[in-house]
Amino acid sequence: MKASKMIRHLLASAALSVITGLTSFAGAATVVVSPGNMDGWAFATTDSNGDAATFPGTITQMVTGPAAPPAGIGSAELGTAPGHGDGAAQISTTNFDGTPLGSINSLSYSTYDTVNNGQQFPYMQVFVSTTGSGPADDWLTFEPPYQQPATGNPGLPDQGAPAPLQWQQWNALEGGWYDADGFLGTNPGGSGDVDSLGSFLTQFPSATIEDSPFPGGLGGIELLVGYGGPTDNFDGNVDAVTIGTAGGTSTYDFEPASVPEPASLSLLGIGAGGLMLRRRRA
Repeated sequence: MKASKMIRHLLASAALSVITGLTSFAGAATVVVSPGNMDGWAFATTDSNGDAATFPGTITQMVTGPAAPPAGIGSAELGTAPGHGDGAAQISTTNFDGTPLGSINSLSYSTYDTVNNGQQFPYMQVFVSTTGSGPADDWLTFEPPYQQPATGNPGLPDQGAPAPLQWQQWNALEGGWYDADGFLGTNPGGSGDVDSLGSFLTQFPSATIEDSPFPGGLGGIELLVGYGGPTDNFDGNVDAVTIGTAGGTSTYDFEPASVPEPASLSLLGIGAGGLMLRRRRA
């Protein structure tokens, strides 16, 4: 291949990659979260009581991959330390603290599970004040294994079975949840044990999202692995966390290092196209 043809080929590939990245989450503003710009997100490690803890071997980091993440090139990896599967590795955000739970109109995320105890996949928790004032007094939990009629609630959408070593997207807004105080399901794993956020809001229409009440916790919305048995091992990744209200929708793209914002990527694509035209004219 001649040098000029090789340059055109590389520039065309780059432009196509840029366009693909810009349209992956059309309708939602993409927010890049990286170690140098966490944008309201933070990692945490807790013990079995929910207290902040440090265990050698715990994984809380931004990484490249695995495979092809749904947003960008990276994701947040969460893994418990050997012998501490009863603790948790988590990433949470304070960006929606104080937001009425009923105002959330979009809530989803993607998982890639590498190691678990035969059941658990990276899951989501939302801490709430049931009265809409004061600190959180309850928390709701969404787990991928309970999103099928036979394992969760036949009245809710079938989101398919979770599968290891592949990216899967989960619609938490329409899925099944259980909660700490038993207003929804109390023992997940059977038909009817999980219920919709709508069912919870029927009982607590003024509920707001609030900070975690646990000393080791952080924001009101978190993704995590763990809280199993001490000998359980968990390692998984999360990405493309989409949260929306009437004020707008954001898709949080976890990356290992700062990358250009979408507007900059657009300019890069335009620049690549311009270089291609100039090369052709030459």
